[in-house]
Amino acid sequence: MVAKILTGKSTALVAGGLLVALATLTRPAPAMAETRTFPVSAEAKRINIGSGMTYAAWTYSGTVPGPLMRATVGDKVNIQLVNHTASAHGLEVYAAQIAPQHFTGQLGVPQLSYSFEPEVPGVFVYHCSAIPVLAHIADGMYGMMIVDPKGGWPNGNAHEITMVQSEFYGSPNPQGFIAGDSEKMLDAAPDFVVFNGKVNNYDLENPIQIKVGELVRIFFINAGPNTFSDFHVNGVIFSTVYRNGNPAQAFHNMPSMMTGPGEGAVFEFKVTQAGDYGFGDQSGAHAYKGATGIFRATAK
Repeated sequence: MVAKILTGKSTALVAGGLLVALATLTRPAPAMAETRTFPVSAEAKRINIGSGMTYAAWTYSGTVPGPLMRATVGDKVNIQLVNHTASAHGLEVYAAQIAPQHFTGQLGVPQLSYSFEPEVPGVFVYHCSAIPVLAHIADGMYGMMIVDPKGGWPNGNAHEITMVQSEFYGSPNPQGFIAGDSEKMLDAAPDFVVFNGKVNNYDLENPIQIKVGELVRIFFINAGPNTFSDFHVNGVIFSTVYRNGNPAQAFHNMPSMMTGPGEGAVFEFKVTQAGDYGFGDQSGAHAYKGATGIFRATAK
């Protein structure tokens, strides 16, 4: 399913976990504060994780990762969760600086809602806060919130991509079906490490298309729940990396940046030659388990 998002003078297309923004060449004027409401459902669902495998997941709104949430510093954000399962589920947004009891749903209570005003720009994880949190995240209850700075990103408009790294625990049966393995979760021993919910999601048959000379901006989070990530693009030195997506934490000319579970970064780069640029987690084991992909750069 592809949806259009209109934000100021930009148009974005959302397809699965991938956000591609087609922006104008002029920098947007500072946005007025708005109210942004995000209705989300908690659902049990068997999902496709690639390579012919399915997983018995807990999801937000039927997808892993859950829906992208996006706001600007100073907006009023409303989170509304409806629980369609028999288990307790909650939703903690790392961008929210409020009392944690707002995040946790109670068993038998089908709805949860709260509001906050994001004060810090960045890229943030959201995930289920119900006990045991480890299992709820490992089984698929996580997603990304982008909080844009007022006035836009320092380097202006870009080709924007969202990338969520995460882990699945469990061995497939002969039919390719996986039920989560709690012992492997506790041992931090994932069977698969993925981008945007699928093993080898962006391979030679499904690369992410970019253009030579355009600024590419990757909004990246490591949803975990256990392992660190060291994100890198072959043949690229990132011109700017914002740790946790915060422009106040800008690093320049970086080949990679490590993020722990629940952390994120914004990576910016340009390429000068056409070709395929592999990307992935620099952990060899994580790459072997599915955390790789390809950017395919073509001339403008």
